[in-house]
Amino acid sequence: MDGTLTLGGVASLRPLFEPEHVAVIGASRNTTKHGHRAVTSLLAHGFQGRISLINPSGGEVAGMPCLPSIADAPGRVDCAIVIIPAEGAVEAIRECAAAGVRSLVVAIVGFAELGTDEGRARQDEITAIARAHGIRMLGPNTNGIFNASHHFSMGSNTSHSEPMESGSISVVSHSGALFNHFARRLRQYGAGLSKFVPMGNEADVDMLDVLEYLIEDEATRVIGMIVEGIHDGARFRTLAERARDAGKPIAVLKLGRSRSGAKSSLAHSSRLAGDARAYDALFRACSVARVPTVEALAGGCAILAALPRAPLADSRLLCIANSGAACAMLADLAEEYAIPLAVDEHSEWDPPVAAALAEIPTLAPVRNPIDTGTFGGKNRLDDVFGALERGGVTGPTIAFLHTVLSNNKVANEAKALIAHKERTSAPTLVVTPGGLDEAVMELYTRSGIPVFRDTVTLFDSLQCYYATRSPKNVLSAANGAGPRVGLARAGELLEAAAARRQTLLSELESSEILRSAGVPFVASTVARSAADAVAAAESAGFPVVLKALAPDVAHKNQLGFVVTGIANAEGLRREWDALEARAAAAGYARANVAFIVQPMFAAKTELIVGVSRQEALGHFLVVGIGGIYTEVFDLVELIPIPSSPAAIRVVIEASRVGKLIASIAAPAEPDVLWDQVIGVLEALQSLVVEYGERIESIDINPLLIGSRGCMAVDALVVLTENSIGRHTT
Repeated sequence: MDGTLTLGGVASLRPLFEPEHVAVIGASRNTTKHGHRAVTSLLAHGFQGRISLINPSGGEVAGMPCLPSIADAPGRVDCAIVIIPAEGAVEAIRECAAAGVRSLVVAIVGFAELGTDEGRARQDEITAIARAHGIRMLGPNTNGIFNASHHFSMGSNTSHSEPMESGSISVVSHSGALFNHFARRLRQYGAGLSKFVPMGNEADVDMLDVLEYLIEDEATRVIGMIVEGIHDGARFRTLAERARDAGKPIAVLKLGRSRSGAKSSLAHSSRLAGDARAYDALFRACSVARVPTVEALAGGCAILAALPRAPLADSRLLCIANSGAACAMLADLAEEYAIPLAVDEHSEWDPPVAAALAEIPTLAPVRNPIDTGTFGGKNRLDDVFGALERGGVTGPTIAFLHTVLSNNKVANEAKALIAHKERTSAPTLVVTPGGLDEAVMELYTRSGIPVFRDTVTLFDSLQCYYATRSPKNVLSAANGAGPRVGLARAGELLEAAAARRQTLLSELESSEILRSAGVPFVASTVARSAADAVAAAESAGFPVVLKALAPDVAHKNQLGFVVTGIANAEGLRREWDALEARAAAAGYARANVAFIVQPMFAAKTELIVGVSRQEALGHFLVVGIGGIYTEVFDLVELIPIPSSPAAIRVVIEASRVGKLIASIAAPAEPDVLWDQVIGVLEALQSLVVEYGERIESIDINPLLIGSRGCMAVDALVVLTENSIGRHTT
């Protein structure tokens, strides 16, 4: 898909989320069954529309009569939940289609999730029925739907029937079971839930359809996602940009972060990229926060929901604790999470703030984190907050509290923190691993100050605030610049390789494609004999590199097919003979091996740059530590394609790879090397934007970084399997 969105899709989901008439197919008098819980959940949340209960056995459930068939329901049903054994689901959905039901929640198992032919066939059949009749279907294998703003809760989780404060946080999830955990944790943080949508098998309505609906939904202000996988990275980026424009931050809990699927890739770029890093890069580019736990997702959403719509002027962190040890721990965590404290690099306040704080009588100077023990038992917190606020320190605040203090001091502390929060509108958070008096905890919660019991969860949650505040139009897609000169030639070479039914291109073929795209590449001379090699070396100037190119060899170093630093003709002849013998020992006929000579390029460091295609998410630029240590250090950054030059630079500069590049740049011209490295990445991006359907991965390893700039000295282009069958003739 190309990321194109339609409002028609949102409109088609309104009967699912905002029904006026609902039906429960499989309503049960047995209180232990899901068919009973679906009915009681509707009643518990005060659904205002019509409810039709369907059970061929008749009788009553919760005082309401059961109808024998959906055809007997009075009037058109907007949404029906199917909660009967899977064997009867196909016929039940066929009856719903005949009765004109507009949407379905198939809240049963027994479909494709089983991994059986029978389950897949059953899912295909109900999907075909729904689509043929224009019915939007949630599931199967979901456990219901929750919409507090419409008083509509219909499902089998215990939380579907629990009383719940209506709020502005909506969650779309690939896990229905996490509803209970998320909803209860959210209540502890004093935040309210608007919608929770467990997706099930996504046979029709998928996660991105729901995300689009939530972006348009007036009752939703913050969007949480519990994600196993995203099937369309381009559409996700488009939706995330729309959410950002609408002022609706997104926080994601990504389930399953294994990189095992990348291990068999030919290119270093794809093996290093992996599923987890690709998702991290995608979320970062979209200013979407990623959290590691459901507790942090609830905490992060609660923090985001409490923020004012206008951006905060100050994002520096202020920390407060009752002890020096707690202060040190908060400072350590702030550094670990790269959260800036409200002091300079020398841990000093701005001069006006320092002067104001100096007037407050304390046992020791007030630092950040602030140790309230230095107040000498006095109630100084209000005075300190006032001095800080007058000096412009109005960013997020963390207070590490415990029960050692007297009730009077605890009350004064709470009063000061609540007043500070109201004056600044910034996130104010309390962490109390040992707990506080329930009345005090309730006071904080009612005042919009979440209380955390775990310090790391607090920092994971607070990270959502920073991750969603990236400057607009910096971490963004490229602006659609036209193709570079030379890309047409690169396209011809890719077409020719496809015609030969090649997927793995040699270094010579790869380098010609990349050179055409604008990548600076070392000159290579093909030598048919040792004498040719010596002539080429003397023309280029010693020292040189000698390489053997053999069919289907992706990484020459592993077979000893690369010899560097050859200083003279005698040494070159000796290495030629050794390399011929090595190739023969590896089973390659001499006629199938090409030898190339390249001049040495003086370098201060080596990078790997390239492209990796991640299933469903699209192509990513890859940049990291290169050479023979590429997979030893495993240090790379990913950037989704397309990205603007500014976005590419922001990501690299903030990374450990970027710090390495900066450390070797000439002091007088620190930007020159940056521009050259980014220029190589832009050339790769242009190639992929133009011919991405053909390209599986690209390795430039190494890209040498030296006093003369950067130079690619080895490359590998891998084509997609389907591209070799689609070349033109």
